[in-house]
Formats: sequence, C-alpha cells, structure tokens
Amino acid sequence: MEIRGPGHSRRRSSKGEAGVIYLRIVQSYAYFIHWLNNCRRPISSKKKKRPTQKEEIMKPIVYAIAAVAAIVTHSAQAQDRPATALQRCQDLKGFAIAPGDIGLPTKGASVTQADRAPVAEPKPSPDGEFGLPIPERCIVQGRIEPVDPAAPPINFNINLPINWNGMALQSGGGGLGGALITGPNQKAAGRFDPIPLDLPYPLTLGYVTFGDDDGHQGPDVSFTKSDEALRNWASDAHKKTRDVALTIIKASYGRAPDRLYFTGESAGGREAVIMAQKFPQDYDGIIATSPVLGWYAIHLADNTIRDRLIQGWLDAKAISLIAEKTRATCDEADGFKDGIIARYMECPNNVATLRCPEGKPGDSCLSDAQISAVNAVREPWSMIVPLAHGVTRYAGFGVTGDEDGERYQYAFYTVGTERPSQPLEPGRGFEPKRGAVLNFSNLLVRHTIVQDPAFDPYQFDPRPYAKRIQYLSALFDATNPDLSEFRNRGGKIIILQPSADNAVGTPMIAEYYRSVVAKMGQGATDETLRFYVGHGGGHNVTGTSQVDTLTLLENWVEKGQSPPDAVTAYNIDTTTLKRLRSMPACRYQSYAKYNGSGDPNSAESFTCEKRPDPLAFDPNP
Repeated sequence: MEIRGPGHSRRRSSKGEAGVIYLRIVQSYAYFIHWLNNCRRPISSKKKKRPTQKEEIMKPIVYAIAAVAAIVTHSAQAQDRPATALQRCQDLKGFAIAPGDIGLPTKGASVTQADRAPVAEPKPSPDGEFGLPIPERCIVQGRIEPVDPAAPPINFNINLPINWNGMALQSGGGGLGGALITGPNQKAAGRFDPIPLDLPYPLTLGYVTFGDDDGHQGPDVSFTKSDEALRNWASDAHKKTRDVALTIIKASYGRAPDRLYFTGESAGGREAVIMAQKFPQDYDGIIATSPVLGWYAIHLADNTIRDRLIQGWLDAKAISLIAEKTRATCDEADGFKDGIIARYMECPNNVATLRCPEGKPGDSCLSDAQISAVNAVREPWSMIVPLAHGVTRYAGFGVTGDEDGERYQYAFYTVGTERPSQPLEPGRGFEPKRGAVLNFSNLLVRHTIVQDPAFDPYQFDPRPYAKRIQYLSALFDATNPDLSEFRNRGGKIIILQPSADNAVGTPMIAEYYRSVVAKMGQGATDETLRFYVGHGGGHNVTGTSQVDTLTLLENWVEKGQSPPDAVTAYNIDTTTLKRLRSMPACRYQSYAKYNGSGDPNSAESFTCEKRPDPLAFDPNP
C-alpha cells in the first residue's frame, strides 16, 4: 500500500529541504505562540489587554519568522513553475468586463476596489484556529450585474499574488450561501478545508484565488423569488465569477492561467461537483469535500422524517447511549479500539437493543419513538416525487459512531439541541437550536418550492409541487452520473468524505459514486474520479480527515500521476499545529485496518483493505 505521508507533502519532491524548513518554521512559531500565551498574567475582561514585556521583546522575532516562512515558501514554489510578475493592481479599480466576455447572461461586471495588501503576519482566527502568514497580494473586489432587476448582484473577490505561478483556484461557498469568499486561506473565515493546517495556503504557493457570495448577501432567502438569483445560487454565480476572474487575470498578468481548479466543502462541495457536470470545459480539476450532492434529496427527506425526529426527540443522554452502543458493537472491527468506526458501512443499526421496557421513555434506554427517530436518520428514504437524474431515494446518514461528537454532529445538524417547536409558526425563520438540516428543509420548502414565506412546512405534500421540485433538483442537485464530457477534456475530480459526517451522510456520496460507475464503467470512472473516505472525521473535516488534496490533484492533472488507493489523513491541533494522529484515507470501498502492531497514531500501522460493496449491505437487518 502506498500512503502519501509527510514525505510527500506539498511539492516536497521538487522543493527538497525548502518545504521541510517551511514546516519547521511554522510549527516552531505555533509552539512559541502557545508558550507565550501561557505566560500571560490574567487581565480583567473589562480592560483592553496590553502586551507583556516578553511579547514586546519577541514581536520583531515573530514578524521575522513570518517573513522568512513566506520567503522560503515563495522561493521553493518558484522552483516548480516560472513566476509571472503582477503588472497591475490599483489601476484595476473601475475596470469593466463586457457582458459578451461572460458566458451566461449578465449586464456586465466592474471592479469596485483594488488594493495592494501587505504580508499578513500569522495570527489565530476568531475561533482560535492558528493562521499561517499570507503573502503580499493585490485584492480585487467587484460585482456582476444581473439582468433581472429583482436579482441581487454577484459580489466577487480575487487575490492576485505579486509573483504568480500560473495557476488559479476558485472556491465555493457553504450553507445557504450569502457570505463573500475572500479566499486568502480559502474561506471567508477559516482555512482551505481538506488541506492539513500546517501546509501553506494556495495563495502562498503563488495561486490566484477567488470566490463569490453565491449571488446573494446574508442568510435571507427571499431573493429566490427571482429565477435568475435562484440559478445564480445553484451554480451560475460561480460560472459568471469564473469568466470575470479570467478576464481580470489576463489584464493583470498578460496571460490566462495554465490550469484552473475549483474546490468546495459541504454546500461548496456540491457546487464543485456540479461545475464539472454543467461546465465541463471550464475546469481542469475539482476538489469536493463533504459534498451535499443531493441538495433536494436530503432536505426533502429531512422534511419527511421531521415528525419522527420531533416525537422521538433525542436529548444529549439519548445521543450518548446511541453512540456508545455503536462504538461497543463496531469499534474493534478494524482491529483497534480507538473510538472510530472504520468499517463505516458495515456497522449494524441495532438501536432496538436499547429499547426501554414497554417502549416507554427511560433514563438509560430508548423509547419506541426515539428508536423510530434514530431509524429515520440512519435508514434510506424513498422519495415521494422522483428527482433529477433518476434519483428516487435518499440513502440516509448511516451509522457513524460519532453521533455524540463535540462539533457538528447529531445535536447541531440532525436533531437540534432543544425539542423543536410544533407546529412551526408561519413565517418563522432559522431556529438556531432546531438543527441545521431541519432549518434548511423548512426554508427550502417555504421559499423555493411553495414560494410562500408564511407556509407551514408541516402541511407540506410534495406531490402537487412535483414539477417545481424536479426543476429545482435539476438546478441544484449534483447527481448527474455522466461525467464523460469532463473526462474527455482531461478533467479530474477528487471527493473526500469523512466517514462520520452526520450532516451529509457517506451513503449518499457512495451511492452517487456507484451511479457514475454504472453509467460510465469502472475504467472510465477511474480516469476522472477518485473517492476517498477519511475514517472517523465529521463535517468540516474534523477528526483525522485532513488530506493534501491539492497536491494529489496537481500531480494527477499536470503530471499524469494517478492518485494512490491510500492517502494520509491527519488530525492536527488547530491552535498549535501539532500533528496528533495520521490514518490512511482509503479509496472507496476499502477501510483502514490496523496491522496488529505499530503506533496506532501513525498511518503506517494501517492497511486499506477492500471490502464487498458496502451499499449491498442492509443497515437494518
């Protein structure tokens, strides 16, 4: 088994020791900051924190470390590709892009701001996540004007590196969209999701990075009254932004990119895959992490199972019982007890064994209503109305063993932290404690299907809206199995799915993969698509599921190196950049099996073992 580990990190083969030096500098800096923070004396929250004497003394050293890291990275990157110098920046303000230069209908676009930004020193994000240095760049912002006056504009942000490596990377959004993806580290706030935290950002490597706001601003979904705005949200905003960005790149460097990639996570992962399906000639490669491929399938299923989730609402105690039972049953099936269900699609849904006497509620057991709620989440659901591309069911969230995970698991995504209101008040918006999937399904039913913000989703019957649902599914669902046009132009897709994702559900991604194989054949699928599963990770690549997918994609597209069957996934401390554990992320349909000896925190101690098609397994025997 070949595992891409630290020795294969971001262009290590051509950079030699430069990449090692970069990582050591950044990690040393992270440990230094951690130590320095521990040396601070308590300061009243009512007063502004003043730098300690130690911090003042070390500040120049901190900046020097950041500068050296940036210089080392840029020098190493230059060995890979010749750099093209930035020719324009501030004078791009007012630059106009004609409607004819954009492949979909618009009234043109313009640059509203263009500023040169200095090197940004390393600093933690608002949630405490460590941030690497960001190099000097030109930040270009603008807007794309709609044809429909009722549609909002599309806002975009482009980062132009001073020394460009000839590559460009577009990022998708997340959730319901509406946040401008600024992209210096690939998210509006946070990191480029699947890439290990201790590797340099694509912008630092010399990439032009860019994103948009999905063609609407903020979480209000009333914009969906405009069909143009709805189509922008589905995918069109990214196509339009792509065309605008290429025009600006040409004006800034004198030439077009050598390669253009698209990356996205969650809803952005859906956007990533749909770009390959709808605009196959526009991208050389795609990275999709935790992609919500069946956008309407998952949310219509959520609306269908809503009553069971409310009647059998699962509190924290019940969720712990479910997770503990699952781990006790399946944790050691991979040869090692570590709290991870590596054989993620072969773990039986045996919550019925937790039934209370007579099925009534209890403190250390589950009622019949609660068992029904768990089954509703885990099992497949047949769709009352068939969706686009022949989809007739939602495959379910499956059995994960991480239902009680600290972040983004059952309580946050699936069932909520409080029993939802019933009936839902007409006109009610997002309920933070309700659970994300039910919130999304309610908003989509009201605003995009029924198109009445006062409609009560509890009264929803999809059958009278079948035509509308099929139209929306064709717009949003990235479930088209025919990737032949993308394959024929040499395009490559890497999908990374954490196995314990309780927001998307690994069975849905696996079912899509199977549909591609059924449509194109295994050989053709292998030429254009790789599907990896990171064991035990949750939504937003928590756990041991950070993979250097960008290097995998570069090597596949640019060098013809097919990705191996096993790649190394990492769990990295977000505040210190310490690598806590590594495991292989295995190509579907294999799982990581412990070899019986060796460090269980090292990927080298595991082998990816192929299994019979897990989707043939009945999760509810």
